[in-house]
Amino acid sequence: MRTFIYWSIASLFSIFSIAQNSPSQIDIVDFKNAAVDIYVNENSELISGTVTYQVSILKDIPSLFIDAKNITRYDVKIDGKPVKADYNKKQIVVESRFRESATHDISIEFSTQPNTALYHIDKDNDGKWDQIWTQGQGKYTSNWLPSIDDMNDKMVWDISITAPSQYRAISNGVLLETTEIDKNIKWQFNMDFPMSSYLVAMVVGDYKVEKKMTASQKQIELYYYPEDAQKVEPTYRHTVKMFDFLEQEIGIEYPWKVYKQIPVKDFLYSGMENTTATIYSDQFVVDDIAYNDGSYITVNAHEMAHQWFGDLVTETSGKHHWLQEGFATYYSMLAEREIYGEDHYYMTLFENAESLIAQTKAGKGTALLDAHASSLTFYQHGAWALHALREEIGNADFKLSVRTYLKQYAGGNVTTDDFLNVVNSISGKNMTAFKNRWLTNTQFPSAEALQLLRKSNFMEQYFQLAARSISSFDEAFNSYKETLSSPLNELLVEEMISQLILHKKNDKIIELYKEAAASGSVKVRQAIALSLQEYDPALDKLLSTMLNDQSYLTRESALFLLWQGNPMDRPQILRDAREKWDSMSPSLEMAWNALALNSSDFKNNEKYEFLQDISKYTSPEYNPQTRTAAFDYLINLNAMGTQNYRDLMNACFHHNWRFYKNSRDIFEALYKKDESRVLIDRILSTMPDDEQKRIRDLFTV
Repeated sequence: MRTFIYWSIASLFSIFSIAQNSPSQIDIVDFKNAAVDIYVNENSELISGTVTYQVSILKDIPSLFIDAKNITRYDVKIDGKPVKADYNKKQIVVESRFRESATHDISIEFSTQPNTALYHIDKDNDGKWDQIWTQGQGKYTSNWLPSIDDMNDKMVWDISITAPSQYRAISNGVLLETTEIDKNIKWQFNMDFPMSSYLVAMVVGDYKVEKKMTASQKQIELYYYPEDAQKVEPTYRHTVKMFDFLEQEIGIEYPWKVYKQIPVKDFLYSGMENTTATIYSDQFVVDDIAYNDGSYITVNAHEMAHQWFGDLVTETSGKHHWLQEGFATYYSMLAEREIYGEDHYYMTLFENAESLIAQTKAGKGTALLDAHASSLTFYQHGAWALHALREEIGNADFKLSVRTYLKQYAGGNVTTDDFLNVVNSISGKNMTAFKNRWLTNTQFPSAEALQLLRKSNFMEQYFQLAARSISSFDEAFNSYKETLSSPLNELLVEEMISQLILHKKNDKIIELYKEAAASGSVKVRQAIALSLQEYDPALDKLLSTMLNDQSYLTRESALFLLWQGNPMDRPQILRDAREKWDSMSPSLEMAWNALALNSSDFKNNEKYEFLQDISKYTSPEYNPQTRTAAFDYLINLNAMGTQNYRDLMNACFHHNWRFYKNSRDIFEALYKKDESRVLIDRILSTMPDDEQKRIRDLFTV
């Protein structure tokens, strides 16, 4: 008995040590399946539910753990019987005499109030949440769901969500059924293939869905807010085409039965590739005009490619992160090539190479196999490595290598050597030199990249034109004229336009602008409008036509230039422009109002409305980019009102770190000004003590 007690204590100490210092217990227990039942409270940010794990014991152990944070209540059962468990703020440690080869069901009934990874979003600023979404990458799922942070321990997840009936719940996998329960609806989802817990997703909100079918008869579900019905097509343009292309190019059929895409408010990143359910920022939800200013295409293709590279096969550790991000970036570039053409693909490679070379020159270069490498390295350098590998071993061997790699490791975890060994086996080529040159080298191999770029006839043309940037205008003129000859290449014309501002304005430059604009290309005309730094009377008619272009960016730039160059006609220019527009982006609307406020002939009551039209955009109803722009406008206009200051204080505690950091910088700068400080202190004095305290504690004001 004494020996057993000693062994139990020693083993328990070992498990506690593992639980607190190492996230892995895959050598002693295998988590096979997870059945999750979540309850979402309409009037609270508390999440409650039950998760049941089916586990296989690989070695005799006295305890095992489930990662869990922010837990406020928990009860644990093994095979339906209550057992002792301890909670150390990081894990729930379940104690029992687990025997090798045994299988058990471990159920945890819990409540949690997460401060990260799961976010309750108040879209209309009425004090109640309207939307919930999760972001688990980085071992964060355990912040709201007792789970396994170790990405090497994959399991099959079946998820049920009970949510208020006015909302739709969305999660991984196929929706099996919905059940009405009082004023709630239970949504039950089924998965039939294992995945890591960081890929578990949940979204609850007011959504409608449009369904598409792919060539391989996979269902794509495109979610949208009810008010955005007219934006579905431009937002999701080319989605099915890219999906079909990736299946064909990768050579492995999409591994699951359904693929969903869900926009959410104030997302932390552009998008996240949760298995079968990509969540992305609703800033990418666009109408037909905004599509030309910045679309969802790149993010869409990138997250879609992750379904194979990251979800089907998953890295073992951060050292091999490029196997996910580099592959997803590369295959998204191939998908874009299918839409925009070969020249676009090579231009993307070139621009990425420029960024990577700049990183190397700045002394910030890191190896691709460095777990602490930058995103630029993991994504763009990783994509470049794959482009170089394809050139080195040939198209057929490259595609066969990728197919074999995915088939061999489907549902598992991989290292870089796993992939390179497959490449070696298929191609018969030793990968040591490639690995040294592209994966372990801390400097981007710029010389080889240039050689690979020069295989493109387009890039040779581009390099020749780019070299004209150091020539005189007279020396470059013939090259510019040649660039505008048919067939027109938008990318080359955009490079020419970028060079025109380097030369002193003359009649020939004006004619080049007009000739380029006459092409009718939205992108070329946009490039002209954005490149012009000041008004030129010779371009007045051209700029006037640009007010009707299918680009909000072009309209905004053209409007400013016309307003700048025609001080006597400013009110009329503004009125005429607004009458022509059926829609405006927030940026264009704020620009119009700011110009109107700085124009004569508008009445005071009109100017009050113009100011209100800018002020509304500081509200939490809008995305961080729009809110930041609104703060900047109001500060420059010296027009920050009480509600705008309240919105700024609210933004200082936003969950998006980039936004809250910028908001805090703005707040601190304003507080240093006497006039602003008086108003801020007055507003603070009217706020509840707890809200006032957190502002004063944060800024020591």
